[in-house]
Amino acid sequence: MRVNELYVKCISFILVAHLKTGPGAVSGEEREGFCLKAYRKSELAGLYFPQAGKKGALQGLGRWIKQCAELERELERSGYQKNRKFFLKSEVELIVRFLGEP
Repeated sequence: MRVNELYVKCISFILVAHLKTGPGAVSGEEREGFCLKAYRKSELAGLYFPQAGKKGALQGLGRWIKQCAELERELERSGYQKNRKFFLKSEVELIVRFLGEP
């Protein structure tokens, strides 16, 4: 993929996330169906990719994170550890802000 395509994808993710979490939206703890909390990586990936197997879902979520450079930077700033088996609540909040709710 070219850089411009990645930029457009990242912007699209941001716009979708803003529509779901922007002004007038209900806070994460109050939304039905999705709760902001710490998740095992495979559990969160499965929510974003329900039709995929565990490995495919993890790869898909990892790919989305890498394609959104701003999300990747924010995760790094928050102390994200790639080899950890779970996402902290603060990391889930970042993922949802950039990618939207699963």
